[in-house]
Amino acid sequence: MHKAMHKAAFTVMTLAALAGPAGSATPELGVDIMQSIEDLNKSLASHIALRDARGSTSDAKELDTLFADVEAHFVARGDAENAVALSKKTRTLALQIVRFIEAKDFGAATDTATDLARTCKTCHNFYKKE
Repeated sequence: MHKAMHKAAFTVMTLAALAGPAGSATPELGVDIMQSIEDLNKSLASHIALRDARGSTSDAKELDTLFADVEAHFVARGDAENAVALSKKTRTLALQIVRFIEAKDFGAATDTATDLARTCKTCHNFYKKE
């Protein structure tokens, strides 16, 4: 599938996953979006290890977009200040990775990607539904 078409299809699926049931006040974070984030985290680590600037940058930017959706979910939920803060932190880390890749500092990008993955795990410890 053409990359632009793939991104468009991914965006539609992501929005559908966030939409939740009709009339829902808080968008639901479906398994699909969280799996996409997990897959992108793995892809990001691989791209950084391979010193693939294009792939690393693409993954980090897409993670920022998905974490914006996660942040919106927890803001709308209204009782999850830690999750909002952790979502904002992951977005900051994702954008830092982009800057490190642009500077060709793959060591700092690796360290920051590790921090990003740890931040995800921290949030899961508090909010992941079994």
